[in-house]
Amino acid sequence: MPDTLTLTIPVEGGKLRPSFQQDLALSGFLAKRDGKAVVVQLSKPVTRRATSQNSLYWGVHVKTLAEHTGYAPEELHEILKGMFLPRHFKTVGKIEVEVQKSTRELTAEEFSKYLEQIEAWAADELGVSIQAPART
Repeated sequence: MPDTLTLTIPVEGGKLRPSFQQDLALSGFLAKRDGKAVVVQLSKPVTRRATSQNSLYWGVHVKTLAEHTGYAPEELHEILKGMFLPRHFKTVGKIEVEVQKSTRELTAEEFSKYLEQIEAWAADELGVSIQAPART
């Protein structure tokens, strides 16, 4: 039995309006915990990066910079991640390991910021203007 249940439920008229399937999932989850407490956490859904953003990144940003620098696209991707994505430490047994965030984990907003940082760096440091269509 899973310890958590994550549902994205629409709000209409100030009330939760789950679909039939969501209502069944919620009812089943609660039935298995009858007499016990549960934690309810409400938040705005996080939008992961869009396929269009990923296409823009690889098709315009990485391609343009790879052509300019001579690096292979995959190499350049690792370089850009190293420059602009946060790192944190995780403990594995007795060893502490530095881990870098993946572009797959970025929200749409974080990915837009990532692209903006790359564009600014390319212009300032390399004199390369990345001609990207306007982002929404």
